[in-house]
Amino acid sequence: MKHIFTYTIVALLFFSCAKDQPEVAWLKIDKWDLVANPDAENPQGELSHNLNQVFVNMDGKSLGVYELPAKIPIIGDGAHEFVLIPGIIVNGIGETKKRYPFAEQFKEIITLKKNDTVSVSPKTRYYSALNFLIEDFESPSMQVDVATESTATLGRSSDPEILVWGNKYGDIQLNDADSSISFVTNFQTVLPKLGTEVFLEFDYMNTNSMLTSTIAYGNGNYHENPYVIVAPQAENEAKWKHVYIDLKENISYHQTTPINEVQFTLKLDELGTSKYFYIDNIKLIYP
Repeated sequence: MKHIFTYTIVALLFFSCAKDQPEVAWLKIDKWDLVANPDAENPQGELSHNLNQVFVNMDGKSLGVYELPAKIPIIGDGAHEFVLIPGIIVNGIGETKKRYPFAEQFKEIITLKKNDTVSVSPKTRYYSALNFLIEDFESPSMQVDVATESTATLGRSSDPEILVWGNKYGDIQLNDADSSISFVTNFQTVLPKLGTEVFLEFDYMNTNSMLTSTIAYGNGNYHENPYVIVAPQAENEAKWKHVYIDLKENISYHQTTPINEVQFTLKLDELGTSKYFYIDNIKLIYP
């Protein structure tokens, strides 16, 4: 009798809690689609991206940030104004989520219905007035300088099993003999400072790590600041990824040093092995 009494209490609590649960509508948000902006003032390059987060506002109130695809429970029904804001993982750190500053919001009136699911596939595009410095390995000459002490080389390849964008990608092969390389962009541009958003982005597939650094020079000064390490992928799991590196603080720190570039440094992670680093669509983006 004691066990029967206990089970009865548990059952009553369960049904009581279930009864008290409010009915919800479900909003299913698929992945972002980054589309071309016909009003772009400058070439924006390939539309590769990893906008895998969404900041959700309903009727002017924040519902939080979600990793995509997401299925969000919402208390209420009827028509509501939704604003979806593209989000990213910054510097490859999963806990660091940020609203992407260079892409438009998605706005739509969505009619919710209790105990039902509404799906939305948001589209976004770059703002029209952005500046892009691009190395996509398509032009005869590359806008990078390879350090003379490098033993490995930065080539261009077109293996159809690896190629995704355009006709070429950057190809670095590392082994005991060719164990290191360092190369620097030579855009020779004054990037905005004073806390202005500046991002380095690129696509990569790799089995070796790589260090990214920022360089500032001019007015008799030269500063090199090691910054973000891109981790290697397992050989049997390597795939193209897109990384967002926030350069705002690095660029703004050296106020009186005008020119800024980005440096990429690779050293063979493990002697006695052969590793690779494929890279494409290097972009510096700023207002």
